[in-house]
Amino acid sequence: MNTDEYVSYKSSRTVISEGVYQFIRGSIFGSIWGLITPFPAPGSAAALTHKKTGILRPLPPFSSPLSSVPSNAIMFGTILGVQRISSQTLEQIRGKDDDIWNDFISFGITYQYYKYFMGSTEKRLIYHNRFVGGATVFAVLYGAFLA
Repeated sequence: MNTDEYVSYKSSRTVISEGVYQFIRGSIFGSIWGLITPFPAPGSAAALTHKKTGILRPLPPFSSPLSSVPSNAIMFGTILGVQRISSQTLEQIRGKDDDIWNDFISFGITYQYYKYFMGSTEKRLIYHNRFVGGATVFAVLYGAFLA
């Protein structure tokens, strides 16, 4: 048996579906984190106070507002989704299944994504969350009523 031959069951649809699965999974983790996080949601009054004074006053656990739940869900979901899609895409391009280099390179891609969208300015983070949230709502409505 030739071990150099790469046969994959994965198609582009499988890569996308694994990315969506990881996005949903990350959103669940982010929602839980959003309920207990000591950090205020972007754009909230506590975040604006922190930005103005430079002093972070952590919120007590389980007292964070519900507005921080979708923000954290989107952040966690996109990080996990981008990592999985980039790793699986590299797997298809390189033709090597479950190679550790696919994960290392995808971590670099995910870090650049995080740094550009979530780590630069609060305004860019808010726009990112609104876009991803709108796309998620559109996908759910499309799946529920049009598909």
